[in-house]
Amino acid sequence: MAGVANLLASIGGGLFQQAFVVADLEQAQQTMQATLGCGEFVNLPAADLDYDLRGERVSCALEIGFARSGNVQIELIRPARGEGLHVEFLASNGPGAHHLGFLVDDLDAVVATAGTSGYANVMGGQFGSLRFCYLDTWDALGLYTELVEDPDAMMASIMPWR
Repeated sequence: MAGVANLLASIGGGLFQQAFVVADLEQAQQTMQATLGCGEFVNLPAADLDYDLRGERVSCALEIGFARSGNVQIELIRPARGEGLHVEFLASNGPGAHHLGFLVDDLDAVVATAGTSGYANVMGGQFGSLRFCYLDTWDALGLYTELVEDPDAMMASIMPWR
C-alpha cells in the first residue's frame, strides 16, 4: 500500500475527476443529477478511436458524458463497440466506479515512476495534444488511476463550467 500512497502523494494535487463505466448513459446521467447534484452533462458521441491496450493497438468507441459535482468532474463512459479497458470492466464488473482522474504535467515521467512501483500503464491514447493513460491500481485502490496531460487545456475548453 505504501507504493500507491507514494504515487498518489506525487499526483494528488491534480485530482479532478471520478469516472464511472455505465451501460445506459442517459439513465446514469439522470441518476447522477438526482443523487450527486450534477448539472447538465456535456456529451461526446461515440467515435471509433485507437488506443494502446497492454501493448496492443485496439479500436474502441466510447460514448462519454461530463458534468460537475462540487469541484469534481464526473465522467460517465458507455462502451459502444470495440475493445478496451472500459469494455472489459463492464463485462466483468457491471456498471460502477472505474477510475480517478489526475492532471499531470509530464505523463511520461509519472508513468515511469508508477512502473517502478509496480503500477503498469494498461491503456492509453491521445486526442490532439491531450495524452492519457490508465495505471493498474486495481488491487491497491479498487479502481484504475487515469493520468491526463493536457498542455493546451483542450478538455477544459469543452467544459462549460471552466
